[in-house]
Order: sequence, then structure tokens, then C-alpha cells
Amino acid sequence: MKRRDFLRFRTDTGKQVAELSCEKLFVHYEGLCSGFHQAPEEAGTIDDEEWWAGEPPLAITSIDPDDFFRGLLTDLKGVDTLKVLDIQWLSQGEFRIRVDTLLAAFKATGSEIIYPSHSLEPSP
Repeated sequence: MKRRDFLRFRTDTGKQVAELSCEKLFVHYEGLCSGFHQAPEEAGTIDDEEWWAGEPPLAITSIDPDDFFRGLLTDLKGVDTLKVLDIQWLSQGEFRIRVDTLLAAFKATGSEIIYPSHSLEPSP
């Protein structure tokens, strides 16, 4: 999943607006924290039945969650307004801390954060 999968960018009256889906971000964050890494390359031949029998090796790559959130903040450079969607997903401990830190850093740039009217702004 790429960061752009949970960030949607658009222009509204000359301002750059991004929408952040906390639900999609949470699912990706859980994947980052799952401990999966790229499987080592297997060596063998088609004649070596133990090598080719069964499931192929797991080929999932993962990055450090800190690097991921730094990259997400970088993606938000130049955005004037961030609309935070699905905030009910922010009830998860460390995930909420990381998102709150991201939002605080974004707001410190002088940008605006909007919580849609159908959801409540998270309490500090």
C-alpha cells in the first residue's frame, strides 16, 4: 500500500486540500508493525523437490513506522487543509499517539485540520 492510498489530494478555491483516511492508515500501520520482512531468496533447482514443493516464500517488505510517518508528513508539504476522516479508528493506543504527533506537526506548519461534522474532534 502506498501513502497515496489513504491520502487524497484536490484543489478547492485555490487551496491544496488532502483527505486522510484513518481507517486505511490504521490497516497499513498494523501491517508495518506485524513484523513481516522480505523473505530470504531460496536456492534450489526444479529437480530438488523439497525446494519447489509447497508454498512460495513470503515476499513482503516493510519499513520502519517512524520512517513511514516522516514520509507521510513530507507528502503533506504544500497542503493548506487536511480533512481527517474515520477518526473512530484513533482509539488505538500507539497508533493514536503517532497520528496525533503527525497532526500536531502538520498544524505547526500553519496549516488547517478539519474534522468532518459527522465525526467528533478527538479529545487531547
